[in-house]
This record gives sequence, C-alpha cells and structure tokens, in this order.
Amino acid sequence: MTFVVRGKRRRWVAAGAAVLIAAAVVTVLVVQGGDPAPAAAATVAVQRGEVTSSVAASGKVSPVATRELAFSVAGTLTAVLVKPGDEVVVGQDLATIDDADAREARDDAANALSEAEQALADAQDAADSADTTTGCTTARAAAYDSVPAVTAVLLTQPASTTTPDPADASPSSSPSPSASPQPSASVKPSASAQPSAAPSRTSAPSTGPGGCSSGGSSSGGSTNGGGATGGRGGDAIYSAQVAVNKAEADLAKAERNLAGTTITAPVAAKVLSVGGRAGDTASTATFITLGVVATMMVEAEFAEADTVSLAVGQPATVTLANRPDEVLPATIAQVAATGTATGTLVRYHVLLAFDGAPEGLLIGQSATAGVVLARAEGLLLPQSAVRVTGDDTGEVKLPDGTTRAIGIGLRGDGDVEILSGLTENTQVRLNARA
Repeated sequence: MTFVVRGKRRRWVAAGAAVLIAAAVVTVLVVQGGDPAPAAAATVAVQRGEVTSSVAASGKVSPVATRELAFSVAGTLTAVLVKPGDEVVVGQDLATIDDADAREARDDAANALSEAEQALADAQDAADSADTTTGCTTARAAAYDSVPAVTAVLLTQPASTTTPDPADASPSSSPSPSASPQPSASVKPSASAQPSAAPSRTSAPSTGPGGCSSGGSSSGGSTNGGGATGGRGGDAIYSAQVAVNKAEADLAKAERNLAGTTITAPVAAKVLSVGGRAGDTASTATFITLGVVATMMVEAEFAEADTVSLAVGQPATVTLANRPDEVLPATIAQVAATGTATGTLVRYHVLLAFDGAPEGLLIGQSATAGVVLARAEGLLLPQSAVRVTGDDTGEVKLPDGTTRAIGIGLRGDGDVEILSGLTENTQVRLNARA
C-alpha cells in the first residue's frame, strides 16, 4: 500500500510542474505581443577596389641544383666530417678513405713514365747517330757531283771523230780516195759509246752510297737500303713515343684517383645526405649529396585545370609556413610538360624562384604558392551577392527583395567586377540566391 501512495504523489508533482511551465510561456507571449518579427536580410554596399583572379597550390622549399659526390676508388672510410643539414663552403673536406693503395698506384705510374721517357731518349740518340755518319754524306755528294763532268766528256768526243777534215776532202776527186773516209765513218760506232756512257752515269752514284747503305748494285738499290735503315729508326722512336703517351695518361689517372680519396665541397651548399660513417666500406657510388642553397626555389604541384593558365615568367607570390603574414614575391621558372596522376587527379610540377631569397630558408619547409592570372580595377561585390546568369551578366537583390540585372566582368577569387547596373555605395542583399 505504501508503494501505491508514493506513485500517486509523483504523478501530482509532474502535473503541477507542467501547469507552471505553460503559464510561463503564456506570460512571455503576452509581454512580447505575439509572434517575433523576422530578422532583416543582411546587405552589403557596392565598393570600389581591385578584383584579382589567381590560383594557388601547396609545395615545399627545395634546392633545385644538387651535387652528388663520390670517391674515385673504393676503400675504407677513415673520416666522415659532415652530417645532413650542415652548411659547407667551397673546398671544405667532407669525407676521406684510406689512400694507401691509390698512393702506391700513383708511384708505380710515375716510375713507368720515367722508364718510357728514357726509352724514347735512347731511340732518338740511336737515330741521330745513324743520320750523322759523314762517310755516307761525302761519298753520295761526290758521286752525284761527278755526273755532269762525265756526261760532258762523252758528248764532246763523238763530234771530233765523225767530222771529216775539209782540207782532205777538196783534193780527192777519184773514187778510190773517197772510199778512205768509209773507215773513218766506221768511227761512228764510237758514238754508240753515248748510250754506254748513260749506264756509267747511273752507276756512278750507286757505287758511293752503296757502300753506306748495305750495298745495292744500282742507285735504286742503294736508296731502298737507306730507306730501310731510316724506317727501322723511325719505328723505334714512334713506339717509344706511344709508350710515353700511355704512361702519361696512366699517371694522370692515378693522380686523379689519389685526389679522389678525399671528397671536398665544390660549391657552397647544404648537406642533404651522407652514405656512411667511419669504418664502413665506400664504393664509387654517390656518397654525399649537396643542395646548392643559392638556388632555393619552391616546388609546387598545381591542378591540371590551373596549370593551363601558367607560363614561365609569370609573377607569383610565396607564403612560408613559418612566416604566414609575409608575402614573398616570386616568378615562375619552370612548368612541367607532363603531369603526375594520382587516381583521377592530375597535377603538374611547377618551380617558382624567389625574386629575393630571404635569409634562413629551410630545405623542405612548407610553402604556399600563388599566381595572379588577372586583375581588374573598378566596382565590385562579393561573389555571394551576385547570381551569375551568363558570361558577362548577373543579377542582385535589392534590400526590398526585388531583383536587378547587372553587367559583370572579371570573376575573381572572392569578388566580382561590376560593369553596369549599380553605382558605388548601392546596398544589395548579401545572399542573392536566397
């Protein structure tokens, strides 16, 4: 019975509370005089200013120019003097390997070059000794100098034996004396000595030089003998010179290998990666990668629809993550010819160069790149206050709810250029689509 009594009390309490709430609501309504009035529509005034149309993309700061450095020969790392993130200057030592083998190879190459140069000098001395033999030169000159004198004698002799004396020819009138000249005419065969003299003219020089040149029987033979001797001397010099050239190339390579046992910084840069530590075995592959801080740029990925409006040389802006309130001027330096697809989205790689790189740029820090595509000066309204009806037409709502057709120009990032239909400071509803 006690349980039933308590339940009835609870129901009475609930009913009383409901009555009190209803009375409070009625009181409020009476005080306010009925339903609340609707709030007035928000409006905005037509203003004068600049309308800009731009595209933006996120990216990062990166050194566009990098240097990949390696040892010239494989070896054991004796020292690694830098780590990623360090800034280095030109000529600074970065890492070294054991150079004992490279130094020994350099010394062997230097000794080989000395031997080759001595062999060349010996070959040249031998050739010079053969060319300066005075006997061959004197005999050859004497033999050829005597050729004109012998020829002159042989050519004048037949003229004296074949010409008859005029005194003997005048008194002889009978046939018998006239036969006497016939034997004298037989002297004419002595003129045949003229051809025989020609061989003696050729054989004269063959006698002199033949003794110097290994004894040819004719002048042609002696010339060939001398050429053979000179050819053997020339071959020896040529072979020795080839050996010297090869030894010089081997020594240059050995010196480069020795120098390459130490990696030095070719430019002022920042260390991006290091391939090992002291005690490891290093190969001739890339061991240290440097980023040239003088060519820091922003690498950004723009959407395909935005990239078609980009071109090299366009002005741009960059905002760094650690400097959100600072807008840095930049210029588009490169637009990739091909895009990278991620699912159905295609993006294009764009490089933006700082017009004046600020101090303290960090490799890999986040950045936002923006490129202004168009600008317009004149009347403008926020985009939400204009309902676009065509390429260059739109409409707005006045505060009383009526609509008005207007002419529009550039549709920018947040504003729309107003060309006609409104004047400055005219009020329109902020939400034209409501």
